[in-house]
Amino acid sequence: MSDMVAAQLRMRLITGEAQGRDLDVECRYESGDPFAVHLDFGADEGAVWVLARDLLAAGLRGPVGDGDIHIEPSGTGEHVFIALGGEDGVALLNAPMRPLARFLRDTGRAVPVGSESDRIDWDRCIRDLLSA
Repeated sequence: MSDMVAAQLRMRLITGEAQGRDLDVECRYESGDPFAVHLDFGADEGAVWVLARDLLAAGLRGPVGDGDIHIEPSGTGEHVFIALGGEDGVALLNAPMRPLARFLRDTGRAVPVGSESDRIDWDRCIRDLLSA
């Protein structure tokens, strides 16, 4: 059985325009994929990014990331900047800190941090690898 935690967050896509634009992003976590958080930008944007839950949590406390994903809190502590890099460039998002922290706290209730590997069906993973 897979527990799911979801939260709808309004994030601001920072663009070259003065205002940027707001995006409604669904943050999803499923205990069957215990290390991952999905950021679903919906049908209009057509993108789902998968981030490590521990990376997202660490980004609430200080700058983290390597490669295509960088996360850091704003100077005020009210927002988190999430930079997602891809073939077309980098999308810089400004996400509200409290709702994001609440979402991550709820994921910890579904699967406590440090117990993620207990949720993985290792026998099935090995079978899948050997059958590929």
